[in-house]
Amino acid sequence: MTLQHDNLSPTLLAWAEQGRVVNPNGMDIFVTEHGPRQAPTLLFIHGFPTSSHDWRHPVALLAADYHCVALDLPGFGLSDKPIAYSYSLFQQADTVEAVAAALDLADVHVISHDMGTSLHTELLARKHRGTLTFTLASSTFLNGSILKTHAQLTEFQKMLETPSRIPEAVQVCAQMLPDYVPGLKQIMTRPDRISDDDAQVMTELMAYRGGNARLPNAYGYVRERYLHQQRWLEALIHESETAPVQLVWAIDDPVAVIAMGRSLAEMAPNACYTEVPDSGHFLPFENPQAVAAAVTAFVPISH
Repeated sequence: MTLQHDNLSPTLLAWAEQGRVVNPNGMDIFVTEHGPRQAPTLLFIHGFPTSSHDWRHPVALLAADYHCVALDLPGFGLSDKPIAYSYSLFQQADTVEAVAAALDLADVHVISHDMGTSLHTELLARKHRGTLTFTLASSTFLNGSILKTHAQLTEFQKMLETPSRIPEAVQVCAQMLPDYVPGLKQIMTRPDRISDDDAQVMTELMAYRGGNARLPNAYGYVRERYLHQQRWLEALIHESETAPVQLVWAIDDPVAVIAMGRSLAEMAPNACYTEVPDSGHFLPFENPQAVAAAVTAFVPISH
């Protein structure tokens, strides 16, 4: 793909070359595809405030046996980051459906993390109402604050959630790039798993098309977690009673704490539940082997 800015690192350019841009709904959406097209399709949905780059290590472990698809949601990574856009999870779910149609995806196994878990439950809600435009065959949820009242917020999140502090948040986000990756590392048990190259790419992905300036708007999805918790939680529970669902939770996550994972497992007793020790919030980076093992054990391999 052709990037809009000069002076980008060779590492970011190499990452961009692994994917392409599709434009299924009037926005440029960056997607990557790895693995045999005839294999089972895994669709990876990232969290806030990162991108599909989070998934590169699990994908590398899975691509021999699966068709691995990941996208940057609007507002993140190398996708469009519009100003006049709500960043609602309903709109983001529309984008996922549009990308699935553009790539001609049929039976899809969805793997989600963080913000992506709530988007994932909206896809399930649509599935149960008969409006989802692709077949969602199984669901794997990694740490995500689906039960918002259980979450332990960082100071940055508290600022973004407080209306009176939004002007402060705008200023902080405008100047945040040097502190962006160090801030992510604070909620990791294994911060060393983010290499210097990773940190460079993640910072550039945040800066690309002014992504850091969009964060106060993009974070509005959190309010939807309160407003639509019944819709989304009921969808997850119902799905676990009728289709394969697994919850994979890092024990040491300081944000989407282990009590949340255990509560979800109690609410959805038919879901497969796995706890991963010695890992914090960013499980795809901190323990990609555990993520890949959970997916391999859950999604049958067939060519």
